[in-house]
Amino acid sequence: MNWRLSHYRVEDPIGIGSFATVYRAVDERLDDTVAIKILAENHSLNPEIRERFIAEGRSLRRVGGAHVAAIHDIGESAEQQPYLVLEYADRRSLDDRVAWLRDQGWRASPADLLAVARPLAAGVEAVHRARLVHRDLSPRNLLLASGAHSSPGDEGTSGSSLVRDDERLLLADLGMCKDLALNSGLTVAGGTSGFRPPEQDAVGVVNTQADIWAMSALLTWLAEGAAIPPELRRVLSRGMSVRPERRQLGAQAWLREVEAALAPPAPTAPVDSAPAAPADPPRPTRAWRSRAAAIGAVLLALAGALTLGLWLGDEPAPPAAVAGASISISGPSEIDVGEEAIFTATVDGVTSWSWSLPTQRFVTDSAEVTMVATSPGTGEVVLRSRTSDGVELEARHIVRVVE
Repeated sequence: MNWRLSHYRVEDPIGIGSFATVYRAVDERLDDTVAIKILAENHSLNPEIRERFIAEGRSLRRVGGAHVAAIHDIGESAEQQPYLVLEYADRRSLDDRVAWLRDQGWRASPADLLAVARPLAAGVEAVHRARLVHRDLSPRNLLLASGAHSSPGDEGTSGSSLVRDDERLLLADLGMCKDLALNSGLTVAGGTSGFRPPEQDAVGVVNTQADIWAMSALLTWLAEGAAIPPELRRVLSRGMSVRPERRQLGAQAWLREVEAALAPPAPTAPVDSAPAAPADPPRPTRAWRSRAAAIGAVLLALAGALTLGLWLGDEPAPPAAVAGASISISGPSEIDVGEEAIFTATVDGVTSWSWSLPTQRFVTDSAEVTMVATSPGTGEVVLRSRTSDGVELEARHIVRVVE
C-alpha cells in the first residue's frame, strides 16, 4: 500500500533493520525512483540515535563519489521521524547477488574478485579522504545499481558475472561511520559479525586500518571455494592481521597488492629463442686487481668513518620543529620482507621538502613515498626541509624489517 512523505510516493519496503526501514519511493517532482530510509518511531525519540541517523546523511554528502550511495534529501515525517532520501540501488545487494550465483554452482574468478576490489577500494578511499572510517563494510552494505562505470578504477570488470559492465558497486549505510576529526579514536564496539575487525569487538581505538581488515574479509568471503593464487592469500592474510599497523596502509595500497597477486603470469620466452650466452669478460690483470683492492679499502675506510661520525653525532641533528614550522613522518615501524610500506609527510610552515629512503632513493615534494623491503634489518626514513628563514628541519623514522 502506497503512502506519502512530502512529495515522495512511498512504495514497498526493500530493507528492514533494527533502527530503520528502507522503502522504494518515487520523487514526484523529478519523476525519479529513490530509496527512503526512515528511522523507526521508537528510536526517533532517542536524541543520541536520532542525531547519529542524521549524521549518516551528512557523512554521505561529505564523501560523495561514484562508488558511494548518493544522498538527495533529508527530512522529517509528521510523526517526527527523520528520513534520508538516497540513490536507489535497483539490483539489490552484493550479498543477494552472490547467494543467487552460488545456488547455480558459481565460484569467483579473478575477474570477479577485481570487479569488487576496484570499486570497493575507490569507495573506501573516498570515505577515508573525508576523514571517516566506515566501520561496517559487509556484503549487505555493498549495493548494485544499474548504470555504466564512470570513474577511474573501474577498468577490468569485463568478463565478470558478479558486477556486470552495466552496473556500479556502491558503499552504503554509513550509520556506524566514525569521524576521525572529532575525537582521539576511542569508539564503541560494533560492525557485522565475520566482517568486524578485532579492534571493534570492544571499546577501543579504531582508525582507517579497521576498514582494511573488513575489505580483506570481504574478498576472503567472496573467494570461498575458488582456486586463488597463494599470493592473494598472503595479501588478504596481511590485511586481516590482528595488529592494525601490519595491514596495508590505505585502500589503494591494498588494491595494488590485490591486483599484483591476481595478475596473470608473464609469458616465458621459447627455449629455442634464448640469446646465446655472452663471451666471458676479460680477466683483470694482477696489477689491476691490486689497485682495485687498494681503492676498495680506502672507500671502505671512508664509509666507516662517515658512519661512525653519524652515529657518534659530531653535529647535532636539525630539529623537526621550530616556531612556525614543523615536519613529521607517519608510517609503519615494522614491516615484512617483500612488503610495501607507505610513509606520509605532515608539513606545516614550509613549501618544499625532500625524502631520503634506505633504498638510496630520493624524492622531492611528495606527500607520501613507498618502499619495498628486500631483506631483514633496520633502516631509517628521513624527511628534510628548510624554513623561509633558512633554518634546516629534519625528521627521522626508524623501520624494522622482519622475515
